Amino acid sequence: MTSRKSLPLCGIGLFLVIALALIVLKAPPDGLERGQLSQFLGRFHPLVVHLPIALVLLVAALECAGFFRNGKHLQASASFVLTLAAVTALMAVFLGWLLARSGGYEGRLVTRHMWGGVSLAAALILCCAVRESNAKLYGTALFATVCLMAWTSDQGGKLTHGEGFLTEFMPAKLRAVLGVPPPEKKHTPTSSAVGISPVSAGMVSVTFFASRVAPIFHDKCVQCHGPQKKKGKLRLDTFENVMRGGKDGVIVKPGDPSGSEVFRRITLPRDDKDAMPAEGKPGPTEAEIKVIELWIALGASQSLAAEEVRGAPPLAPPMTASPPLTADYRPRSDKIQALQSELGVRLVPRSQNPTDGLILRTVSARERCDDAALVKLAPVASLIVDAELASTKVTDGGLKTLSTFSNLRSLDLSHTAITSVGVRLLSRLDKLETLNLTATGVDDTGVALLRHKVRLKRLYLFETKCTVQSELQTEKQKR
Repeated sequence: MTSRKSLPLCGIGLFLVIALALIVLKAPPDGLERGQLSQFLGRFHPLVVHLPIALVLLVAALECAGFFRNGKHLQASASFVLTLAAVTALMAVFLGWLLARSGGYEGRLVTRHMWGGVSLAAALILCCAVRESNAKLYGTALFATVCLMAWTSDQGGKLTHGEGFLTEFMPAKLRAVLGVPPPEKKHTPTSSAVGISPVSAGMVSVTFFASRVAPIFHDKCVQCHGPQKKKGKLRLDTFENVMRGGKDGVIVKPGDPSGSEVFRRITLPRDDKDAMPAEGKPGPTEAEIKVIELWIALGASQSLAAEEVRGAPPLAPPMTASPPLTADYRPRSDKIQALQSELGVRLVPRSQNPTDGLILRTVSARERCDDAALVKLAPVASLIVDAELASTKVTDGGLKTLSTFSNLRSLDLSHTAITSVGVRLLSRLDKLETLNLTATGVDDTGVALLRHKVRLKRLYLFETKCTVQSELQTEKQKR
């Protein structure tokens, strides 16, 4: 392809980049949800966005191959791959704008990621235009494009996984070289929590909101409802923002937990589309739900002293005082990464403590997660403490493999094809505390062996053939 022939295509690409930039300027994400079709199309953005990333890296590899005699023939295909990268980048930007504009997103992080995508598309068009005519300018532009792509991808990663996702486990020496600040410590309620309330002359007390409620919002909600990403125009990072509410109005009605939207959302079944936190993130524990319910029932005050509240669940002991749940996962990091790439699942550390185990998340690979995938996870089975397998293709055959996951504490099999035949195998899991069998084919015979397991605290049997559901729940509450 000569530069003269590529000029019309570059002109079309430049026109599309300008059009996209104007769309973003005129109709930026504003935190409102609109249009089911646009939301449906926008959700293809996470799928399409990986295409230009892979293609840009391939272009760089092909161009580098051209420096060697045996790689000259590979360099000839770089022009086509570069054009394809530009086309897919334009598609990704448009779908990303649809997702943000119609999905209720807004915030500085969303805006930075979006403009990064627009800039990347423009940079690729520039690379296409100068590749044949100016080799030196092309080399500089391609290098800058790769750097821009890395930055834009990092913004997208922060949107999905939080601000410190990329650098959370960065070695201290590398942090010092790159000037990266230490990772933010987990927000845990302690006696030094910010927020004090006058009790009497010369005395102060930690407030219930600051020490018990705010940490829950920080850990479970702020990633999607904070200053960087305000889905639904809702922020939960300060007391004032919590009480202000979002686009649909207030979410807390002091004195009325059942009438408060935030309480309704966190108590919905995890597979409900309105359940919060969304996007496959772990929901609040029963103790955390109780804390929020109690806070709202007592008037949703910012100044109420913690010691004045009766009936609140006790604080969990510090993580450092807990015995290790599994072995250290870090020596097997290469294997973990390989399995994630092969199976499309995610193996996420449960906490910053490397002996707290891994969470198996399948929300982005439900069609690929089947019995065979579980077999392939056998090398890291002892590290998995939480398996989120809802709506996957796992069957009774896969439960034979799951029964060997010796450290499994929580298992979600809702909306799968399993039956009582396979569920009986789960009685081998001595450490299992939570089991969700909602909307499965299990019946009374399948859960009979599970009823007397001392460690099992929560067993969900909604929409099953079980006739002893209420009795089971009563037993667990007594325990």
